Amino acid sequence: MDKRDIKLGDVLYWNTTGAYKTNISLQCEVIDIGEMWIWVHVNGCLAYNNFLPENLSIKPLYKVTNKKKVSK
Repeated sequence: MDKRDIKLGDVLYWNTTGAYKTNISLQCEVIDIGEMWIWVHVNGCLAYNNFLPENLSIKPLYKVTNKKKVSK
């Protein structure tokens, strides 16, 4: 993903490896854009993570395991 296409507040997906080497996608929200790193809040996690743009995508590549629930 090109860093110039990423904006604060964007909902993106971190495509990674989960338990037992399964491929998963985690939904996250962009909270800061640095010179090198993209800082995101991964939904359902208390911590913040930093990624290179190539670790993120607009659409999930695998099953999303932490989709944010929308209240009615």
